[in-house]
Amino acid sequence: MGASAHPTEAEFEQDPAAIAGRALLEERLARLTPDQLSAFWEAVGRCFGAPPPEAP
Repeated sequence: MGASAHPTEAEFEQDPAAIAGRALLEERLARLTPDQLSAFWEAVGRCFGAPPPEAP
């Protein structure tokens, strides 16, 4: 990442650790049942105040 104290989203997307972490998260989310996935996004929404993303 660049020298910025606040990296941009684009800088994060290029970071190898971020890429690996996202792949791991997507792999784990793909294994969840619909109920588990719904509970996960509900918890994310409570923590971050954001609605869940559209289902693929």
